[in-house]
Amino acid sequence: MKVKDLLFRESPDNNKDRLLYSAYFDDSRITVLNRMTGYGDGIRDIETGFTDDEGTFWLASGMFDIRDYPEIEINKAIMLIKDNSNTCVELKILDNNKDK
Repeated sequence: MKVKDLLFRESPDNNKDRLLYSAYFDDSRITVLNRMTGYGDGIRDIETGFTDDEGTFWLASGMFDIRDYPEIEINKAIMLIKDNSNTCVELKILDNNKDK
């Protein structure tokens, strides 16, 4: 499976300042968030997050959108997210949102 095969669903809470898309697979999740930051006047950022099946989270910010790599395999996409993680690296979270 490749990134282009993932179904990124738009969050119902999206607005002009915050656009969140999530794709679920193998009890894991990749999210892409395009949002206004708290810095400066009107500065946007795109962040890609990966949550594994144990609830561990990685976040790559700085205009990093995994959907820009549609032809790479999912396992390579996960490694790319992890390698570019600069905000959260192996953060254990309590809720993996498995209820979707």
